[in-house]
Amino acid sequence: MYLISWMIDLVICWFYCILKPKYIYRPKLKVKSNRHQNSIMLYAFNRKKPEWVVDKVIYLKAMMPGNGCGSIATTFNRLYSSKNESVSKTFVYEKLKANKYQLAMIKRDIKNRPPYSIPINRTWGIDLTTVNLSTKQQVILDIIDHGSRLNLKLQHLKSKHSANIMLELVSAIRQFGFPTFIRTDNEHCFTSSFMKFTLKLLGIKHQKSDIACPWKNGRIERFFGTFKEKFKQLDWLNVCPNYLQTELNSFQVWYNHVRIHSNLNDQTPAEFFTKSKPKDKGILVSAWDGVLSGYSFPD
Repeated sequence: MYLISWMIDLVICWFYCILKPKYIYRPKLKVKSNRHQNSIMLYAFNRKKPEWVVDKVIYLKAMMPGNGCGSIATTFNRLYSSKNESVSKTFVYEKLKANKYQLAMIKRDIKNRPPYSIPINRTWGIDLTTVNLSTKQQVILDIIDHGSRLNLKLQHLKSKHSANIMLELVSAIRQFGFPTFIRTDNEHCFTSSFMKFTLKLLGIKHQKSDIACPWKNGRIERFFGTFKEKFKQLDWLNVCPNYLQTELNSFQVWYNHVRIHSNLNDQTPAEFFTKSKPKDKGILVSAWDGVLSGYSFPD
């Protein structure tokens, strides 16, 4: 009897394991309808990621070029956790390696993106720079309008005292009107008690850029870049400091009325500030031994 029972069990095992019939009974798993278990069933571990996930990973790398794959993955997971999507460090590395060209194109578009527009005469940028003249450094004050890039003041100062700066600022206000904001760096001449009190008395809000962050006042830094590029092309060692202001006035006229700015719809800062249309005929302008040259289209 025991032998017969053993033979029957052997036949059943042979039937299920060797023949492998199509129908084999498998008990159904009872899964509760909660959100966590449904997400596990819907999103398998090895499923293909949507295309937008790859695009976001590449965009994050373009926005944070100094961050590694682990930091990019952590940032993505924190930003898009609500969409039930997550990436690993390996996934980020593989996608960035496979999409180097797309990453380079996004970086180029970010670099060439035009800056956002600012209302005219709303924010003024103020800063100081120095030039070597007759073996001595000369201090130059610059005031520029962020909205139109118009150079409001390019003045040679005997010293960078707050009173001298405030005197030139008041002169620019009398000519162009009151701005809403004044943006400077954290140099002592801009953050002194006298400067703070005077700006508050005039009703102008003072914006200070972060320490060691010159790009926060980028428009005036861009102006200094153009000025230094032209200034270094000439020899100024034998020029008397008394004539420096005359040369600065020449550069200011060239920058405001001759030099065309691509971010101003190919207009000069003066044309964009006054919203005027130039005439058809232009006048050839040349200064600084031909370093400053171009056509001026007066109203």
